[in-house]
Amino acid sequence: MKYQVEIADEKFELEVEETDGGTKVRMGDETKPADLVRIGRSPVYSLILGDKSFEVSVHRKDRIYQVVLEGSAYDARVMDERALKLVAAGGGEKELKGEIMNAPMPGIVVGIAVQVGDEVEPGQGVVTLEAMKMENELKCSAAGVVKAIKVEMGQGVTQGEELIVIE
Repeated sequence: MKYQVEIADEKFELEVEETDGGTKVRMGDETKPADLVRIGRSPVYSLILGDKSFEVSVHRKDRIYQVVLEGSAYDARVMDERALKLVAAGGGEKELKGEIMNAPMPGIVVGIAVQVGDEVEPGQGVVTLEAMKMENELKCSAAGVVKAIKVEMGQGVTQGEELIVIE
């Protein structure tokens, strides 16, 4: 699968290939073996790229990935082949909807205001978390349709845990 990645004002193409021998990542003329494993249900991943090991924290907000690597934070915009074809066909990025809503803090789910199949608009409240005896209404930042609800009422969640998928 090919991806176009933009970090700051720099764009590059990244290709990820799954083979029987494992995963390989190609960037430019360089190809390296890779292994990416999520640590529990946290937003932290163990990444082995070539002969180097990294701990990476990733949060997705709309189409932007907030990545923390070696103590530095980066905002990365990533488009897969499907998204690139939409943009090339004149669909424009405005047609790219959706987000994965993650818990910004540990807490207890005390409200779910949507159901699978509901249409949502930016700024609409979708989940309420109770943390430190305060209720926090979480609002989506993108328009779309609720594809999945990954939590239940009364469930405890950790920071970064996926709550709702909107496409």
